[in-house]
Amino acid sequence: MALLWAAALALVPLMPPPVVVRGQVVRIIAGDTVVAPGARVTLHRIGTSQQGAIDSSATDATGRFQLRAEADSTDVLLVSANWHGVEYFAQPVVAGTPVTVVVVDTASTAVVGLAARHLIIGGPAQDGTREVIDLVVLSNRSGFTRVAMEDSGTTWRFRLPSQAANLVVGDADFAADAFDVHGDTLLLHAPIPPGERQFFLQYQLAPGTRLVNLPMLPHPDTLSVLTEEESVDVGPALVRVADEEVQGRRFLRYVGGASVDTALVLGFDRGAGMPGWLLPALVVVLGLVLVLATRRALLPRARP
Repeated sequence: MALLWAAALALVPLMPPPVVVRGQVVRIIAGDTVVAPGARVTLHRIGTSQQGAIDSSATDATGRFQLRAEADSTDVLLVSANWHGVEYFAQPVVAGTPVTVVVVDTASTAVVGLAARHLIIGGPAQDGTREVIDLVVLSNRSGFTRVAMEDSGTTWRFRLPSQAANLVVGDADFAADAFDVHGDTLLLHAPIPPGERQFFLQYQLAPGTRLVNLPMLPHPDTLSVLTEEESVDVGPALVRVADEEVQGRRFLRYVGGASVDTALVLGFDRGAGMPGWLLPALVVVLGLVLVLATRRALLPRARP
């Protein structure tokens, strides 16, 4: 029996002590920071063997909270706060450092505009289709998180060209299942916090397309179009600037913005273009440059 007790006591120091996470939830109101009492705070664990919520509590009158958990040293801990139905995440927990979760109030009337749109248009493939990559950067400068007004849950909508087919939503600051397509309209069903959020769209223009109308409402603050075809007619609203060379191929670059009408009309001519495999390979290179050029500092990301 004594040996069993000795063995049990020997194991006690090997068990990691409970992790205590302290912090505060604050609100941003008209540029000022105030406390957020009564917010529901949750501690999440991301580990190799376990992941999920491990503790939760409500903030006190000063917006402060304290959470405890059994966690391995290799686990990543995240704190989130639910405020008016929207979940806001802080940066990963650093041992011994208080956590601050920033939340904002919600509004169904918060205006969401377009900070930028960047289009990359490939030449015709063997079947006549053209691949299009559309980087869309949303901008919410209202100071409120945009939530849905109607029962459908739609927080933002975006018109697509009628010739678009096989649309795929790529890298995004929203969950993939937050997007839906109804006819020629892309719907977003997710809260949109203040700041900028981006997503990629990839689709094809139908074979034989010679004229395409790209809806431009709301107007983007910055608009650029990259095309490998010399013969593309972009209209008078865009101005050609310095071309881009990627992997030995030259892209014609056009820029515009508020001068563009409610739709950007592009005209295509017959001719050879890039192979079908090349455009996706260039997305990473061009997309990185465009994102770095257009994204500003963001508040902590919110997840629906």
